[in-house]
This record gives sequence, structure tokens and C-alpha cells, in this order.
Amino acid sequence: MFVILDPAPKAAVTLKHSKNVFHEALKHGDDYYHIECDKGNYDIAYASNTNGMMQRFMQKSHVKKILPEYRSYDESDLGSIYLDFFDTYKSMLFDEANEYTIVCASLALENTDIEVYTLDKRAGLFLENNKRLHIVDRYPELPDKTFLHISTKPPKGGAGLSLFSMGPAFAFHNLFFMQDLLEGKNIKDIKYLEYEVEERSGIASIIMRLSAFKNAFAPFDIRVGIKRGSGRYSSEMIERYFNIDILGEDAKEYNTIHIDSVATLVATALYIKADKGYGTEVLKPELRMQMDEYFDALFKDKKVLGVLIRGTDYHTTGQVGERIMAGVDDMLPLINKWLEEEKYDNIFLASEDADVCERMFSVYGSKMRMLSQERHRVSDFKNVTIISELEKKEKSGKDYADTLEDTTINYFYALYMLSRCNSFMCSGQCNGYDMVCAFNANKFNRLYKFEVGV
Repeated sequence: MFVILDPAPKAAVTLKHSKNVFHEALKHGDDYYHIECDKGNYDIAYASNTNGMMQRFMQKSHVKKILPEYRSYDESDLGSIYLDFFDTYKSMLFDEANEYTIVCASLALENTDIEVYTLDKRAGLFLENNKRLHIVDRYPELPDKTFLHISTKPPKGGAGLSLFSMGPAFAFHNLFFMQDLLEGKNIKDIKYLEYEVEERSGIASIIMRLSAFKNAFAPFDIRVGIKRGSGRYSSEMIERYFNIDILGEDAKEYNTIHIDSVATLVATALYIKADKGYGTEVLKPELRMQMDEYFDALFKDKKVLGVLIRGTDYHTTGQVGERIMAGVDDMLPLINKWLEEEKYDNIFLASEDADVCERMFSVYGSKMRMLSQERHRVSDFKNVTIISELEKKEKSGKDYADTLEDTTINYFYALYMLSRCNSFMCSGQCNGYDMVCAFNANKFNRLYKFEVGV
């Protein structure tokens, strides 16, 4: 993204001001320019869409890409721009004129009836006169959740993307993500979207993402499926236990777009607003039957509180906002309150963290139930940050494949059993929480998710 600066005594190419100056700068290929303008000279400098905080998160979490750099784009190709992004808003506010806010404002003014407000007088250099363009000293009072604020300040608490307040790069991405996916292809030729599963992705994440992608792209008549052989799970294992779409041989390069980093779509309103609903139909009937039998053998006619507490790599990857997990001591007061009020016979705990399990057993003893499975501690994560790395570090070959399958099915047993409990409590936002709620279909007597990071 090019930002606008005051002129500085720096060696750089000089360009003439025009409405097309940012495209001229991108075409020329440099990162800094002097701009001659009749209404006052200025400089522009390229700032990467991936800032330092984002880079650190990507490195720890092994995320390939969140925001493209968009060194090339076409705001005249409306068929490949997600103009439905604007449907949520009646007004747009932007603090600073820069390449991206100018493009966003221009598209809003030309293609919607949105009112556009800005605090930056320089916007008048780039945007044509329009009765819906307001260059102001302070924003008007507007009803909550009716406007988009493109802010120069990061979101409070480092929380995830908000539909109503985001930085310029995220706003721009919400409009142009399809051009990044198309990579020059004609959108009219596209029939398929291939989801290349990342090595770090767990099976719950894959199922949820795939459901959201399928629903999000259905209006485009684009069918979504995972790429055979991608990710850490074999296609044979997936097809043995789960009903998950895998693209067939009729998906060709010319009619298919690819997702090789889910974060680029998760960072869009298209994804946020997509129906992520699914149910137990994603599990093969035989697996569901076995899990029902197991739950009934353990808990038939008993009142059970289900508790999911994530630890390990949720700490080592430096999660932010709603994905910061509550610890056992954070949760004990509410667990005790529910136990007193509801008189549960048992607590069923699901956790991959050995320290969490030991702490819960030290408090609740004989009330506790959990599956036998391989667990880890935060202290195990030496020179690695995510569970998939640790698993590959500890095992290889057939041992790794067998352990991965065993761990995955145990994980689904745990989530399914949580979904059959009378009430459910979770340490924070995670894919496991979403899956338990999806399997339960809103039948819990009590439901609570901690949000210690929000």
C-alpha cells in the first residue's frame, strides 16, 4: 500500500500527480516517489501489507499468507471485485488518504449509495466531487453497526477482524481478494475452488473451513473441495471416517482457483458472514454409532458437565483476542458454581494439555472422566510452536501416521462426547468449541465460552 507523505529530500523518481498515480508507481516498481502536484507536492512510499506483529504471528503459527501485497489489481473489473462487501454499511469513514482508502472510497461512491466521510483533506486530490463525499474535521454521530471505519489504529486488544472497524489493507482485501485468487483467470470460467489443506490444520478446522467456503462460494456457482493429498491427513483416512468433499478429476487448472493459505479468506467479510453450519453428518454413520455406544456405556442416566480446555500450542503460538485461552484457575469459580446449582454426577474433560488434566484431577478427583490419549505440556515445545511440528519431531513414517490417526479419532470421540453432555463450558474460541456446538445443535442446558483476551 502506498501512503502519502510530506516531501522529503530523498533521491527518488518524480511522477506527475493524476488520479492514476498509484498505478503508475506500481507499474514503475519502486517503493518511493516524489509527486509533482499543482495543489502541492507530496511523496508516496510503499508500506508492506504484512506488518511486524503479523509477521511474528505467521512465523509462530506457520501461516503462509494473510494479506497479499496487491502489486497489481484492476478496480475497473467489477465482476472480480466483491462489491457485496459494502452491503453491510450505510456510511464509510476513513482517517487517512492513502492508496487503499482512495480506491475503497472511489468504489463506494461509484457503485453504491454509501455516504463517505474522511478527516483527510488530501482525499480531494484523488476523488471527484460527489454530494456523498464529505471532508470533515470530525465524524458525525452515526448509529452503531451502520458504518465501516477504516482506521489507522490497530483493533483494541489485538482482536480479530471486525466487520465495522479495520485497517486500510484489510478493507482493500475485502474488495479484491477474488482477483488474488483468480491470478489472471476469467471468473466466468471458474467452476471449482480447491482448498489446499495446510500442514498445521487440524481436522476440526478443515471441516469448519470447508463448510464455510462451500456456503460462501455457492452464490458464485463455485463448488469447493479439498485438494487430495494435502495437509497431514491421508485422503484414505479422511474418506474412512468423514464425509468431506474432495475435488474430482474434472477440476482443471483453467476452471479452478486455489486456496493455499486459509487466512487470506478468513480475513474477509465473505467468510465471516458465511454460514459455517454443519452437523454430525460429516461423520461416517459407523463412527457415530460407535461413539454413541461409548458415551452411553460411560454416562447413561447420569448428568454430565462437559469442559474443553485448550492449552499447549494456544500458548506457544501467541494467540490474540478471543483465541487467548482461560486457564484452569480462571474457570474453577464458574465450574464450582454450576456444580453447586446443577448437581452434575460427572465432569467430562477434553484437553490435549497434560498440565491442565493434572490440575483438574487434583481439584475434582473421582468426578472426573476423560479419554486416554497422548497429551503434551507447554514445556515439551522446544524449538517448535504447534502440535503438528511436535508430533513430527517425536515420530516419523508409519509410527507418525498411526499415531496421527489414533489421536484424530480420539479427538473426535472427545468432541462428540462433549456434544452429548448436559452442559458445556470452553476455555475460549477454538475450532473444537465450534464443532461441539455444531454437533449439539443448540440443545445444551447451559453453555459458556470464556473470553479472557477480549
